[in-house]
Amino acid sequence: MTDWDDLRVLLAISRRGSFLQAGQVLGMAASTLSRRITRLEEEIGEPVVERSVEGLRLTARGAALTATAERLERDLQQQTVSSNGELSGGVTVTAGDGFVPVLTQAIDRYIDLHPRCSVDLLVDATLTKVARGSVDIAVRTIHLGEPSLIYNKVASLSYGVYCAPEYASRLPANAGPGDAAMIDLSPPFDQTPHLRAARAAGFVSSRFRVSSFSAQLQACASGYGAAVLPDLLAAGLVQPFGAADLPPMDVFLVTRPQTLRQPHLRAFFDVLRDTLLRAGARGR
Repeated sequence: MTDWDDLRVLLAISRRGSFLQAGQVLGMAASTLSRRITRLEEEIGEPVVERSVEGLRLTARGAALTATAERLERDLQQQTVSSNGELSGGVTVTAGDGFVPVLTQAIDRYIDLHPRCSVDLLVDATLTKVARGSVDIAVRTIHLGEPSLIYNKVASLSYGVYCAPEYASRLPANAGPGDAAMIDLSPPFDQTPHLRAARAAGFVSSRFRVSSFSAQLQACASGYGAAVLPDLLAAGLVQPFGAADLPPMDVFLVTRPQTLRQPHLRAFFDVLRDTLLRAGARGR
């Protein structure tokens, strides 16, 4: 009979997609995990993963064993909760760098409530696949409509054109949109509806472009130009041209149904949702 240690290794591989990343989660060398999987395959008489240059993929037998591992993981977690009344376990969440301040607040609240739990925050602008279990929860601004996932809308962020007070003081009297040196985002991040609307309204004099939201915010706050920013993160900045009519951006929490059945993951989901809801309310 396959033991829990082997199933735990297979589960980590299914979620991370490679021996290297799974080993980082488990604190084991990639070569050790590879040998463990080879031994498991020899034991059951058939492969559980397919190896390719693109990474690892589960075979049908591997997927069945992973489902068993997930059930065991949930049972073990529930036993932990029932035996001592405290939640324990790890959470992996991913979001773009613009959400780091809000995520940090949520993580701080969660750890304060559940000190035996831990959180890995992956700052990643790409749409990490939640469906394969690479992460437990993702913060997204795009609804891809995957039928196997739950999309929970938690906020609708409003935007404006902001700059530092010091930069606003250097603008000419009666300045218009074309007078602002805009700090824009690089492709493909420049194609969001609010940025397209800002350009259509005349905010097109880009001083330079950056590939991360945090760099854009820092450059704007340092007085190097104006930028289109969410209202909730514009503390200390001003709107030199008044309120701009820009479309909002919806924010979703995305996860798998089985994730919400694990108490420690459900607890984090609830704390993160509440934190984002509060942040969205402040931004309106």
